[in-house]
Amino acid sequence: SMSRLRAYIALGSNLGRRAANIRAAVRQLSREFELEATASLYETAPAYVDDQPPFLNTVAAVRASCSPRELLATLKRIEVEVGRLPSARWGPRAIDLD
Repeated sequence: SMSRLRAYIALGSNLGRRAANIRAAVRQLSREFELEATASLYETAPAYVDDQPPFLNTVAAVRASCSPRELLATLKRIEVEVGRLPSARWGPRAIDLD
């Protein structure tokens, strides 16, 4: 069987109800993967494009029984489910999972 992958997922939101967006994304992560830990929420200044609201961020540690490529596909799907719309690179977003 495939070994279980540990991944650290960076979550960020600077549009809408930021904390609620992040909580929704963490909830979705916990449905898809084994959620081992989450960091505290913290606020950060935007990078690269300054003319946008500050981000709320956290990190989640998960265990996944899938390939890194499948993990990435799941993260992209969760972004859409939580409310991310196509946007400018480094621009504002409801949710960002990396």
